[in-house]
Amino acid sequence: MEVQVRHRDDLGREHLVSPRALHGAPVEEWPVLHEQRPYKGRRSKVRQYWSSTTKKSFVCRSLEHRDAAMVLDRDPDVAFLSASSLQLEWRDGERTGVVDPAFMARTVGGQRRLYLYARGGREPDEQEAAVARAAGQEAGWQVRTARVPAGQLRRNLYLVSHFRHDENADEEARALLLQAFARPRPLCEGADCLALPRSLCWYLLWTGELTTQWDLPLIPTSLVWADGETP
Repeated sequence: MEVQVRHRDDLGREHLVSPRALHGAPVEEWPVLHEQRPYKGRRSKVRQYWSSTTKKSFVCRSLEHRDAAMVLDRDPDVAFLSASSLQLEWRDGERTGVVDPAFMARTVGGQRRLYLYARGGREPDEQEAAVARAAGQEAGWQVRTARVPAGQLRRNLYLVSHFRHDENADEEARALLLQAFARPRPLCEGADCLALPRSLCWYLLWTGELTTQWDLPLIPTSLVWADGETP
């Protein structure tokens, strides 16, 4: 099977190259190949997503795609996250096809990752996964699958994602709040006792420095504690 990568350079010009030619290249920072745009009759809703990891926005092709981005945005191992900046084109004899990755990322250790998309909870099909693995092997990329959590966890993560913006990051308040939540206590109580905005607590839930019972509805009176402490 032959795999090539189509991408766009900083001047907007398209290129079709072998994956090996992109070894070490900052593909996660390149412009997206195809912009997602709303149009009449489109089934999925296009959404802008602001990443707290990169402090930049990118476009997601559906609400589910956005929620997959949200999960990766919280991953402490991900240092850079973007929508897919490339397309994999493959040929196997007379058979041909295209694979559109969901995201490109770079880890804190400098490893580049290509994420496929578990659309509707279904795993990527065998052919799609094989093409991604072949490209990843040549280009030196890890290949992962972006998944969306189900049920209450998904709803809770979406809720705390509203507080991911930098305006809720306060280093001085962070230390006080982590101390206040050294033992489990209601979210609102921990903030109110320090006369601090509750939004700062929600932000620490987003970063994972505070945690809770994620399978229960998250409300202001939910028990919250510093991650790593015994509840």
